[in-house]
Amino acid sequence: MYLNATKTQWIGSYSEYALDGHGVERRKRVRIVLSPSRKDDGTPVRKNEAKNLLQPYINRVNQQSSFPSRERKTATFEGFAKIWEDDYLILSKRSTQSSVRTQLRTLRAEFGTKEMGSIDAGDIQRLISRLTREGREPKTIRNMWGTISLIWQAALAQKFVDSTLPKPKLPKAVKKRPRFFRLADVGRIIASVQNTQRCLYWLLAETGIRSGELAGLRVQDVALDSITIEQSVWGGKEQAPKTQNSVRKIAISPQLAELLWGQIGLQKALGHAFVFTVSTGSPLDINVERSRRLAPVLEALEMPKAGYHAFRHFNVSIMDSLRVPLKTIQERIGHALTGSFTLDVYGHTLDWKSNADAATGLGDEIAKAVAEADSSLDSGPLTAHNGKGSQTRKLEAF
Repeated sequence: MYLNATKTQWIGSYSEYALDGHGVERRKRVRIVLSPSRKDDGTPVRKNEAKNLLQPYINRVNQQSSFPSRERKTATFEGFAKIWEDDYLILSKRSTQSSVRTQLRTLRAEFGTKEMGSIDAGDIQRLISRLTREGREPKTIRNMWGTISLIWQAALAQKFVDSTLPKPKLPKAVKKRPRFFRLADVGRIIASVQNTQRCLYWLLAETGIRSGELAGLRVQDVALDSITIEQSVWGGKEQAPKTQNSVRKIAISPQLAELLWGQIGLQKALGHAFVFTVSTGSPLDINVERSRRLAPVLEALEMPKAGYHAFRHFNVSIMDSLRVPLKTIQERIGHALTGSFTLDVYGHTLDWKSNADAATGLGDEIAKAVAEADSSLDSGPLTAHNGKGSQTRKLEAF
């Protein structure tokens, strides 16, 4: 390893041996750019770091020397990306497929016609640096690297490359404060709407279900005192919930049960299978629903923009304030394991009484907040704009 003449790049140099067209072994000297001499924050890349970047190439040459007859396939990135989509990505959830295909568009533009075997750590680092300069979110860039890593693992398994790529220097992930509603906010939102919307927002606030789970909730999933989450809907298509723990039974309060069964009566009369639908009976498109329904409500209430996930954060927060046991919060919210051996291994038995008590407490708190908001709304007008004219006082149901 050595720095180039301008001291701006680390260069790696090594020898490999290959047979020429006459079957004679020839020595070939190879030079590659390993990385810039300085990181994005200005600190120098040390020689041992550059050495680590060169090591995979040395390993590949040594492996070829030990196993000279090993099969080696070739493909451009574009060609193998299609193989990866068909053989691997297709097995993921539809929502995952959509986000990864967005990443693949960027990767195809960068590496499309390059041979898989010729794409090295320097190419990946330059892509990461360019995306950072363009202002891409650190989380987006880290997800991009995750996809690259999965593609190269598959390429190695199918013998299109000789090794996986080393992890590049990635931008530091900055944890943002999540948007969440307070109890008073939830009360005002629910008090400002009627019928279907009131049921929908109360359901989100009391149960903390994800937006895809809301769209996938069927009439058959609702009982007198509970709802069962068995699926979600994304892009109009039914799919499995996010995790194994997402398949769960959630107790509901009498207040929410009354709203839900009123909504179910309307849906049954229309012959619709889902609790919330568009006029044709198809599941809600959550993005459309958020922009056309929730956004005007928040604007009318002069509240900051937020999505349905803000209800989920609210739900966890209020359960914590009500001193709901951590295991019960985990079960209701559908989170993965807590990380506590005692809770995850020995606390696996569902405590339905604690679940039901949490629902009762949540229902009572939300009902009080709605009653307080109702009384304040009665004293003045509320106007929201949804692009189709104004709505005054409580926003009409859809």
